[in-house]
Amino acid sequence: MKYFKNVKSFEDLKNQFKKLARANHPDAGGNADTMKEINCEYDALFPIWKDRHNTAEPENQTTETAESTRRRFYTEWGWEGSRYDGNLTTKDIAARVRTYVKEKYPACKFSVRASGASRLTVDLKEFPEKMYKTGDDLRKEGLTEVIKTTHYKTDEPFEYTQYTEEVAELERKLRRNGLFEMDSWTDEDLIQAYEKAVERSAFYAIKTEYFTSVIDDVEDFVKSYNYDDSDSMIDYFDTNFYFFGVGVDDCKQVEKTARIKNKATKPAKAENTTPEQEKAQEIENKTAYTYKITKGEDTRDGSELWVVRIAEILDKSAYIEENKRMKERGGYYSKFKKGFIFRFDPTEKLTA
Repeated sequence: MKYFKNVKSFEDLKNQFKKLARANHPDAGGNADTMKEINCEYDALFPIWKDRHNTAEPENQTTETAESTRRRFYTEWGWEGSRYDGNLTTKDIAARVRTYVKEKYPACKFSVRASGASRLTVDLKEFPEKMYKTGDDLRKEGLTEVIKTTHYKTDEPFEYTQYTEEVAELERKLRRNGLFEMDSWTDEDLIQAYEKAVERSAFYAIKTEYFTSVIDDVEDFVKSYNYDDSDSMIDYFDTNFYFFGVGVDDCKQVEKTARIKNKATKPAKAENTTPEQEKAQEIENKTAYTYKITKGEDTRDGSELWVVRIAEILDKSAYIEENKRMKERGGYYSKFKKGFIFRFDPTEKLTA
């Protein structure tokens, strides 16, 4: 073999293929002819090592094929949801989504529609709580956060203040649409521009954290049934259905009390990520919440940050209480990261 060297096991064969594909796949800047040769060698070796594996480990029989493992690898550029099932139609998936939102969020009103065979539309029509932050909310919360870091030359600790992610995005939206053009301004100037913009359209409004958490959860649940490996070099439309997020443009606040509560309904699982994309650890605390901690960096300045996500879906009162506890620990919620941001490793505080 030209590319596969000293294969030691079935898993080693698959791991070698991943490394070769990462280096030679056209999507990663590699050569298409080289990738074809690698695929041919992989197709030849796969059944040999699969038979050896099934013979040596009868208790761990595999029905994988070279094509299925190859597709599963390629979805590291695309995506395959944790609940994806090729036998389900879009109507089948829509029915499951309806059941999920009715049981999980009985005080909300959703519209779930399967359009034709390839599009799933989910709109949130009624929400029982406050949906958007007001100017007074921003005045109370403040627009900035303190970043603690070290100087890139001296490694001496220092700190500085900057807008939070949601406020920075707000400013960009207002400027792009000509609603805020000041060269020098105070926080109050920006808040007043925000209030005027919100009167025009909810497009400019900052969602409340609870409103955001419900939308994020439903979107994650829908995506968990999706398979999307569209590739501009092969197939633009390699997907089982299209989904463009939960629509909230026509959503109204309608206060109501839920009369149904199914505690057995499980939350949506997070999207699969590769080890290279995310190094995470799970911690169960005394309240039975599972925290998933991901180390990353602030895209604005490159400083380190840690994102904490809760695997379980909380009801309103539990969410408010946990949000309060996260703030006491030194974190804050980011709708962009869909989790709580810490500027230090929060593992010790979360396990205390």
